[in-house]
Amino acid sequence: MLEILSTSEHVVALRVSGHVDRADIERGITAVEDALARQEHIALYVEIGMSGMTPGAFARDLGYGLQHLRELRRFARMAVVTEQEWVRRIVQVQGRVLPQIEIRIFTPGERDEALTWVAQPITSGEPEIAQAPPAVRLIETTRPDVIAFEVSGRIRRDDMHLLIRAFEQALGAHERLRVLVRIMDFNGVTLEALREEGLASVKMRGWRQVERYALVGGPAWMATMTGWATPVARIETRHFELAQEGEAWRWLGAEPRVTDPA
Repeated sequence: MLEILSTSEHVVALRVSGHVDRADIERGITAVEDALARQEHIALYVEIGMSGMTPGAFARDLGYGLQHLRELRRFARMAVVTEQEWVRRIVQVQGRVLPQIEIRIFTPGERDEALTWVAQPITSGEPEIAQAPPAVRLIETTRPDVIAFEVSGRIRRDDMHLLIRAFEQALGAHERLRVLVRIMDFNGVTLEALREEGLASVKMRGWRQVERYALVGGPAWMATMTGWATPVARIETRHFELAQEGEAWRWLGAEPRVTDPA
C-alpha cells in the first residue's frame, strides 16, 4: 500500500507498507508529476515499512517507477526512512550511482529529522557537462555473444548511447549473452544518461537474456552488490579483482582481442 502524506509544497512524501502493486506506483508517479507541474525542483520523502515485500519485488517495482519518471534532473534530494537492511543497501547504491541527487537514509526514530532535512530550500542542480572525455570504451572480444566494456569516470549521455546501441545489437543477434565490465574508475551516472531513449527496454531484455555477468575491479560496494543481486536478477554474477581479469575471461569462455591494450 502506498500512502501520500501532506508536507511542504516542494516535497512529495510517500509512506509504503505491505504489498505494493503497479497501481500504487502509478499513484506515486502522479503525485510526483503534479508536484513537478508546480515546482521547478522537488524533493522526495519515502517511508518504507514493507513487511510483506521481497527484495526482488521491490527492485522490480522500483525499476518500473523509474522508467516512468522523465524529469530526474529536477530531483534535488531524497530522504528514505526505513529499518530494513536490504532496503538501505539498495538506496545506498542508488546514491552512489546518482551523485547529483543528495540521498540520506534515516531510521524510523529519526522521522522528524528526515522531514526537516528534506523540506529545506532547493538550489539548482548540476548541469550536464557538454564537453567531457568518454567514460565508456567497448572491448572487442573473441566471441560474438560476449560483450565487454571499460568504465573510467562518470557515465554521460553519449556513453549511455554507445552502450545501448551495443547491447541492442548483441541482444538482437543472440538468445543468450555474457557480459564483462572492467571498472577503472566510477563516478556515477548523469541524470541525462539515465533518460537516454532505449535504456529501459535494454535493461528488461538484459534481465531475460544475460546469463553471466563478470564485474572486474570497482569499489567495494559494487563487489558486494554483485553477489547480492544474483538471486534478484537471476543472472549468474561474479566479481573479480583487476589482477584476476584473466580468470573472469575464462569464466565467460572468451578473451579480449589483441587490439585491447589491457
